[in-house]
Amino acid sequence: MSSSSSRPTAGKIVAAGTLAIALAIVAGTAALGAVQQFAPSPSPAPVATPTPVATPSATPARPATPAPTTLPVPSVVVLDTVDDTDPSVTIDDQTGSLRSVVTGHAGDGMSTRWNTAIVDQVDANSIRVTWVGFPGEKQVGLTITADGGAPVLVFDQMAPYANTDALGADRVLVLKFDSAVDANDVEVAFPSLEPSF
Repeated sequence: MSSSSSRPTAGKIVAAGTLAIALAIVAGTAALGAVQQFAPSPSPAPVATPTPVATPSATPARPATPAPTTLPVPSVVVLDTVDDTDPSVTIDDQTGSLRSVVTGHAGDGMSTRWNTAIVDQVDANSIRVTWVGFPGEKQVGLTITADGGAPVLVFDQMAPYANTDALGADRVLVLKFDSAVDANDVEVAFPSLEPSF
């Protein structure tokens, strides 16, 4: 038997080596695939989600509530008369309860006698006072006091003596107080001076 038949040839060795390398590559690839298949995938990094910022809604501005104001009560009121003499009344409210005073509309002639007055109810807090004065008189004074809570109206004006037939003209005032007033309880006084003519 010749020695060449029992030894592998160089070609066979190269072929076997190539086959071994190919098998190793295939095995390595399969092993790598198995490792990749069973290896846990890395957790994704947390992504910061932006928090929505609340957009402030435009709140309608509320108008400021004005502080209540008390208007000053006029100390002088010009009276409306039919003869257009327009006398004025100077008012001295000693009670502090008078809230407003305005002239009323006078009728033609005398609605009442000298040194008397008609007091009518306008509303719960208001009264209308009608009295008589001389047609040409320009100045009248009114002092307001109280008697047991009821207003006392004291008119200071020129007037004739009692039971005279002298002609006069109506004067009218509307007075509003800060609380209820009963026209029936209002007192009116005329400590009048006789005219100098």
